[in-house]
Amino acid sequence: MADPEFEWGLVFDAHGNLDIQRSPFFDAGFDSDDDTVGAYLDRILPTLIIVIDKQRPDSEWIIDGRPPAPPHPASFPATSPLKITCLLVASLSLLTILLR
Repeated sequence: MADPEFEWGLVFDAHGNLDIQRSPFFDAGFDSDDDTVGAYLDRILPTLIIVIDKQRPDSEWIIDGRPPAPPHPASFPATSPLKITCLLVASLSLLTILLR
């Protein structure tokens, strides 16, 4: 069984948090020109994902906030067609009165 303070080259403190500075796992070791940051990230990311998943609480996140305000009456979609309809009816009524 692995030492609880030292697992996969990772060092954990007394609270179970990952100690990046003491962990040999995070030694970049760019000794040659063949080593790249991409290769380093490819090496550490899968293990980090496992560690983070172990330490993350199994609970749902809830966004607590207010619902959005209702739209302003001037921007209500039915307002514009209603105004156009009233304008057309008024114009046609005025036209029929003038043409009599």
